[in-house]
Formats: sequence, C-alpha cells, structure tokens
Amino acid sequence: MTATLRNVAVVGFAQLPVVARDEHRMATEMLYPVVREALAQVGVERDAIDYQVSASTDYMDGRPFGFVAALDVMGSWPPRQDLHLEMDGAFAAYYAWLKIQTGEVDTALVATHGKVSEGEPDRVFNLALEPYYHGAIGLDPTSTSALQASAFMARTGATDADLARVASRSRAAGTRNPDAQLREAASAESLQRTPFKVRPLRDGYLPPIGETATCLVLAAEGKAETLCDRPAWIHGTHHISELQTIGARDLTRSASARLAAEKALAMAGLASAREVDLVELLATNPVEELILLDALGLEARSGGGSGPAINPSGGPLCAHPIMSTGSIRLGEAFRQLAGRAGERQVAKAARAIAHGAQGHCLQQNVVFVLGSERRWS
Repeated sequence: MTATLRNVAVVGFAQLPVVARDEHRMATEMLYPVVREALAQVGVERDAIDYQVSASTDYMDGRPFGFVAALDVMGSWPPRQDLHLEMDGAFAAYYAWLKIQTGEVDTALVATHGKVSEGEPDRVFNLALEPYYHGAIGLDPTSTSALQASAFMARTGATDADLARVASRSRAAGTRNPDAQLREAASAESLQRTPFKVRPLRDGYLPPIGETATCLVLAAEGKAETLCDRPAWIHGTHHISELQTIGARDLTRSASARLAAEKALAMAGLASAREVDLVELLATNPVEELILLDALGLEARSGGGSGPAINPSGGPLCAHPIMSTGSIRLGEAFRQLAGRAGERQVAKAARAIAHGAQGHCLQQNVVFVLGSERRWS
C-alpha cells in the first residue's frame, strides 16, 4: 500500500495570536488575514489551490451558517471542491491529505476558526456526550477530564506534584511562543497552590479557552517543492475513534491514540516515536499529556534528558483555541521542520509528530508523522 501513496507536504501555515476574545472582529474577519498570509508564504493566489477544507462549528461562533461565510473568505469563486468539517483543524488536514491521495487534486487549503467568546463551549461539548446518562447530568469537559485524571492517578500513582511539573514545563515553553495566550512562566510549586477547578485538576493545570484563526497549505510532490523551500512531508498519518460512552472505555489509557500512532509510525517506516525530534500533543491538561506520552511509548521530560522535545510551543496548556488547537500542532511541526520556529526552534529538527484530538477524554485521535525529506521515491 505505502508504495502507491503520494508524497504530500505542509508548505505553509499562518495563525493569529490566540486571545481570550477578539473584540473587534467576527470569525470571518479573523480568518481573512491568515488565508492571505498563508497564500503569500507559498507565493500563489487562490486560483492556484485545487481544494479547500474549513473546520468550524456554528454552535461556537453563535452565527448560523458561519461556514458558508468562511467560503467567501477562502475563495468561493471560481468554484472549487470544498468540504466543511465540524471538527478540529487537525482532522480537516487529515481529510485534505486523503483527498490529495486520490489524485483528484494537488493542493489544498485547510482553514479553521472558532469565535468561542460568542458561544458557550461547556454547553456545546456536553452535547458530545452519550445523551441519556452522561449528557443529562450536565457533565462538561473539565468534569470528565477530572474523572479521567482521578482514574489515571489511582492506577499509576501519579501525584499532584507530577501534574504540576508537566504544567510548569509547558508554561516555560510558552514564554518563547509569541502566538500563545499564556506567556508567563510558572513554577510547579506555584501551580500547586492554585485552587482546584474540579478535583484533582487545579486552575493552574487547565488551559485558557481562546480564539484564533489558522490556515494550512498542503501540496503534493511536484507542487510542494515550488511552493516552499523546506516542506514538511507527511510520512505517515492515521485517525482512530473510540466509543462515545466514557463508561465503556479505560479512561486511564488511550487505545485510539496508541493505535493511531502505531499505524502512522509504521507508514513512516519508524519503529518508535523516540526516533522523532519533537512531539506536539493536543493535551488539555497534564494527565492527558501523560496518557498520550504513554500511548506513544514516551516519557515526560522536565528539562534535559534524551528523547524528543514535548510541546516546545507550550502546547494547549498555553493556548487552547477550540477548533484550531490541533491544526496549530501540525502548523508548529511545520514551523520546526522548516526552521521557522524562532526562539522555540528545536536544533536540527528533522522529524516530528503532530497530534490532534476531539471528544471527551481523548475519544478521537489523529496522528501525523512528518519529516524534512520525501517519504516515497
């Protein structure tokens, strides 16, 4: 199978800095500048793009049919094939990769936006739960994450101090990321003094909910080299979903993340995630990060040590713009491999893993393995 796959790369990425509320722009006004910037990076106009995917949800934006307005921003005329996906942009990028694999198109835009300040995210995500028992009692993502954290800590013996160290590492990395919402370092001790939001998760262990807009450009071999001097080639990718009912899953592990990673790494020709230089994970609290690292066969790093750098951008704990958090992980991997990561650049980065997730307690996972060289000849 792998012998017939097309080499596809991320060749451009733009995003707005994440803020709690962009008071002066609606979602489409936020999206327009990043689409223009991404096209400018690759040196083409909209007519050169064959396909487009938008990732957004009207439930968050508070504006019916906001995805239709997004088509105007992305370029609705002359008509192109397009798709709207009510999932995080990482999954939209997966769909774009699949579309390019068919040979029908060679280039794609993947745009995301989420004006969450105009919606009620907790109420919206409650609707993603099994409706009769879990949704009906009003559970929100923080509550279900706390259930997962309690189960994980009971199984593994992880402590409050362990969670604080993970959060502190992310906060330190976030100081080097100009697009992050939180850019102040915080010691593990100070985070342990923050009050509990829902025990055992403290305020200091949870991300700020923000909003932004992003745009990725993907291109097949033959086009990618003309659009970018250092493309980030997608060596492997896979997407797995688990049961909606959280009581039917082992919340202390992520079977879908493990299987998606195994299949993506096998497609990439790698034996282990330890062979990459950096990993960008969509983990919205320290326990999710520890579960994902276990799924990848990696250990948490508190500074120094061997193995890939974990969330050198600061990760979602420093910026969690709903609908865009996963696409930013893919964009950060591209920036690292293209040498565009600025102060957070990982030295000699040649391979990266980017992860996206959606649903309560890591229900759905997508994994990308990227490299600086083409995968298939």
